[in-house]
Amino acid sequence: MIVFIIGYLIMFFNEGFVIMRHVSPWFATKRKQLHNKFGRERVKRIHGLTDWTWIILLAIGIYLDLENWKVYAVLVFAFWIVVAVGVYLPMLYRKIRKQPTGYVK
Repeated sequence: MIVFIIGYLIMFFNEGFVIMRHVSPWFATKRKQLHNKFGRERVKRIHGLTDWTWIILLAIGIYLDLENWKVYAVLVFAFWIVVAVGVYLPMLYRKIRKQPTGYVK
């Protein structure tokens, strides 16, 4: 279970930071500062490595505690459903209606 929790927390903070740039100018500014400091490609590589890390840790965590796989699946799907409904669907709705989406480049 601890492996899954570590993977989940990495997912939460890694993806949370990326997702929040869509709704918060502060996060968008911090992301831009990271790109300026380390370079866009390096930041993308670090993010990709972090993605693979949490995916592997989630998979190992589920494998090690297979009897609770449904609980783990619910936790992961709940996170992404909240993100989809709370961030990306409103952005899509505003984009279709040709309103500002809140996306900050």
